[in-house]
Order: sequence, then structure tokens, then C-alpha cells
Amino acid sequence: MLDVLEGSKVFSKVDLLSGYHQIRIKPDDEWKTAFKSKEGSYEWLEHYLIHKEFILFTDHQALKYINSQKHIDKMHARWVTFLQKFSFVLKHTSGTSNRVADALSRRASLLVTFTQEIVGFECLRDLYEDDDDFKEIWAKCVNHEPMADFFLNERYLFKGKQLCIHVPSLREKLIRDLHGGGLSGHLGRDKTIVGLEKRFYWPQLKRDVGTIVCKCYICQVSKGQVQNTGLYTPLPVPNDIWQDLAMDFVLGLPRTQRGVDSVFVVVDRFSKMAHFIACKKAADASNIAKLFFREVVRLHGLPTSITSDRDTKILSHFWITLWRMFGTTLNCSSTAHPQTDGQTEVTNRTLGNMVRNICGEKSKQ
Repeated sequence: MLDVLEGSKVFSKVDLLSGYHQIRIKPDDEWKTAFKSKEGSYEWLEHYLIHKEFILFTDHQALKYINSQKHIDKMHARWVTFLQKFSFVLKHTSGTSNRVADALSRRASLLVTFTQEIVGFECLRDLYEDDDDFKEIWAKCVNHEPMADFFLNERYLFKGKQLCIHVPSLREKLIRDLHGGGLSGHLGRDKTIVGLEKRFYWPQLKRDVGTIVCKCYICQVSKGQVQNTGLYTPLPVPNDIWQDLAMDFVLGLPRTQRGVDSVFVVVDRFSKMAHFIACKKAADASNIAKLFFREVVRLHGLPTSITSDRDTKILSHFWITLWRMFGTTLNCSSTAHPQTDGQTEVTNRTLGNMVRNICGEKSKQ
């Protein structure tokens, strides 16, 4: 196109736009095309790929069918139109083998998030060289000396996918936010450690988490005591997800503005996934069946067996007849023996702890 435009004096917007992206960038100047978005940092590479065939590897298996969708929205159609300019073959690769691209995207997203949420976060990269824990590692990385899994990215120190945190006050903030912030629910030391180690690293991380969690006032006040109900009785091991379910009700909660005062708990015994469905204590079997079909069957299909206690709703003629017609087996525990279905009892206890920790002294709100 540039040859065709030679000698022209008047250019339209389309001509300039098309010609600009066909000018080859000087070698080693590709970094000048980089730009930052809320999703991370990128370089403009369209002019390198537009006339070449290449292979695009992704760990998102659904993208293999991107060109065969019958019903798509406007945003989907816009991206399909953009990708059709390129000649490429899309191949799926598992997430474990796609570590390079996955690590780059995660690091960029993490830095962008912290830059927006923490005032003065950019100043932290200037403090590594004076920190007792990381100054030696920092010096070696600056001098491009091999240092295990440590490296620099935008002058931030990383260990693999983990961002190295060297400021004690920031460490404490991260622990408290992950342990008790938002809807985290004060789930305990081990889960807090797992959540932190996915994104952050510093020496003695586990010790710091244990110290703060043990002193958490809300955990000490709100978490219930373990009841001695005997050893849990093992049930038959399920073979597939959402085929063998367990269900129970958590009663005695404060009534909300919508009139609900209970939680209908449905647990998949294979994957341990649970649905917490708001309901009313006075709801009969027909209302519970509507909730079950709307929130569980609609998403996962009909189960082959349901384990529950001997609640009056479960023993009703309507409930028994309904599941008999669908060929689902109902397994009821013995009266006053909660250890029969220990998995659901543990889920109920965890739910109760989370509700008390989140609500605190404002339980009626």
C-alpha cells in the first residue's frame, strides 16, 4: 500500500491507519509499542502476524469452537471478526504445560491490581535493595546472576508466580484482607496460607499467618465449639459428580427483609461442592422441591441418590412419591444420629461459622 500511495498529497483517515500498521518497526524497538490496560501490559504485534501462518496455543479448550457458534453476542462477534484477519491454527494445551503465558498474564494482572488499590505501591520496588530478607537476591537479579526461581519484572521481585513482599505492614494487610476481608469468612490458618502462597512470597509467611489468625478476635468469639457426636460413619464412595447428594437445613437464623430465616444446604458427595439456598422454615415439601429443581437440577441434572435426615419435609408423601417417579433413591439417617452424614454436618458447621464471622454483632441486618 505504501508503494501505491507514493506521491500522494491528500490522505484519508483509512489510508493513514492502514499504512501506519504496515511499517515495520526497527529491530529491538518492539518494546516501544507496549501499552498498559486493566488486563496487563501488551505489545502491538499485528503487523508481524497478519501475513503469516502460525499456531496459537491456549489452555481455554472452549476457544476451539469459537468459529462454529450459532448464536453469539456483539462483543463475541467483534472479536471473531478481528481474529479472522489472521491465518492460524488453534491448539489446546493444558494449563500445567502453558506455564510461560499463564505466569506472564498472572503477574501483569497482579501488578495492575495492586497499583490501583494501594497508594504508593510503585515505591515498594525501590525498597528491595535495603531489605534484610531480599537485598542479596535483589543484587544478584540486578546483575543478571542466576538465582533459583527469582527474577525481576518491571523492577518488582518475583519468585515464580509469587510477588515478593518485603514491607511488614503490607504483609499484615494482605493476611488480614485474605483472612477476614469481604466474604472470606475467617476460614482458618491453613486456607489463608494456601490463598497467600498462590500470589505472594516472603520468608516465614506461615509463621506470620499463624500469629495473626490465632489472635483474631472475631474467630475466637464467633466460631462454635466442636460437638462430640461420635465418629462419622463412612457412606458408599460416589462415582461421578452430582449423582449422589446430601441435603440438610440450617434453621434458627434471623429473619431477613424477604422473610427467609433458614438455609437449604445441598452437597455433592463426590466433588464436595455445595449450594446454599435461602428458604423459609415453614416451607412445605412442594416449595422445597421447587427450590431444588430451580437451583440444583437445572444446573446439574437429576441425582441417583439423596442422603438426608428424617425431617418432616423429607418424609412427606409428596417428596417420596416425587423422587420415586424419577428413580432417585432416598437414604435417611437414623433419628438423633448426625454422624451418619458427617460431610453435610461439617458443611453446616462451616456455614454457621462464616455467617457469624461476617455478620458479627449486626446479625439482624
